[in-house]
Amino acid sequence: MLDSLLFQLMLVGLLGVGAQWVAWRFRLPAIVIMSIAGLMAGPIFGLIEPEQDFGPLYDPIISLAVAIILFEGSLNLDFKEVRGLGRPVFRIVTVGAFISWIFGSFAAHYVAGLSWAVAFVIGGLFIVTGPTVILPLLRQAKLKPRPAKILKWEGIIVDPIGALLAVFAFEFIVFLMGAEGSISALITFFLASIFAVILGYGLGKGVGWMFETGYVPEFLKSPVVLATVLACFTIADEITHETGLLSVTAMGMTLANMHISSISDMRHFKENISLLLISTIFVMLTASLNRETLMEIFNIEIIGFVLLMLFIVRPLSIIASTWGTDLTKQEKILVSWIAPRGIVALTVASYFSSVLLDEGFEDASILKSLTFALVFTTVVAHGFSIGWVSRKLGLSMEGPPGVLIAGGNAFTTELAKTLSSMNIPVLVSDSSWTRLSGVRAHGLKTYHGEILSEQTEYHLEMTPYE
Repeated sequence: MLDSLLFQLMLVGLLGVGAQWVAWRFRLPAIVIMSIAGLMAGPIFGLIEPEQDFGPLYDPIISLAVAIILFEGSLNLDFKEVRGLGRPVFRIVTVGAFISWIFGSFAAHYVAGLSWAVAFVIGGLFIVTGPTVILPLLRQAKLKPRPAKILKWEGIIVDPIGALLAVFAFEFIVFLMGAEGSISALITFFLASIFAVILGYGLGKGVGWMFETGYVPEFLKSPVVLATVLACFTIADEITHETGLLSVTAMGMTLANMHISSISDMRHFKENISLLLISTIFVMLTASLNRETLMEIFNIEIIGFVLLMLFIVRPLSIIASTWGTDLTKQEKILVSWIAPRGIVALTVASYFSSVLLDEGFEDASILKSLTFALVFTTVVAHGFSIGWVSRKLGLSMEGPPGVLIAGGNAFTTELAKTLSSMNIPVLVSDSSWTRLSGVRAHGLKTYHGEILSEQTEYHLEMTPYE
């Protein structure tokens, strides 16, 4: 293990970004490559051990990074996008999450051998998927809009819910044990959760108002948003652990639905920050595991639990929660299969492992191994299969990169005809029906509307046109 902290920071960044490049170059799931890179650098070759080397800075770095990633994801949760999908999304993040919690807890108790107390804590946590793993998979698979939106909304909304559910289960267990002050702790938890939502909403509205009225210059807008996100997360999390995730999600959704143009202009900045953080944090988390944890995941109880979560609990929760909705059979099958766990599961499980051990629950010692087994298995299984499964179900938009042409005239019509004859997807956009008439006469695909309008992204699927 190398002693230079500067060198270790460089190595973590290099491995994370390098893993992203390898994944892009060879069309592999980026999360899988990042996990392997972290394992190679950490427990296998012992080059780095971030949790030990970073000391007291390790947990705050991970927590703030997760907050920024979750905020970036929630900025994409515009309610206009989910029109027509509101019912299935709502039922998946409520009924589906509850079913997954209950049956996941039963699996943890009867198969993994955990006590009921620990099982219900970890069962609540394992309902999460999250933007750190879902969004890279969606970019890779090029899913059709409906299943992609469902998976994205579920991942971002359920992330803070899962963490809060684990906290609630823990506080309730302490209450049942009759610990001193347990009733007040339970009440404080509920009040802190409400405060976190109000704080996130208020800061989102405040930042949005400042942007709309010109109180923040253009060059300061991204730094102001970033600093506010960190403040939002820290204030809520200092009051009650894990409520910070709920707060930044509320802030992101508030800004997303204010439809401020300057927020959309920050998209590249936000995506670049999020991509860099996902790359480095995943490497840090996997590199912090030890060999004993890795060997423990091969226990038959842990393997049985992971298989139950993949093939019984997840499909059952989705089928039950989407019963009677307008989702097709193919969409239900895909959503039932895709549920990779990521950074939030690893970080929160690590926190509860130590807290539960302090409370006298000795079986909590296997939580790190159990969580990593589920995270790595789901990331590998879903990362390598999402493209194949979506194609088999007819839910993929795979094909040659398409071309979107702005403006209908004689030249663009001939260009579109030529591209179409080469089996390249092509679409001609114009705000004038008259200029599009010649294009339509040749049977070419057209879009009537202003291509630069914000509304276009809600009516036109851009995925095929790279």
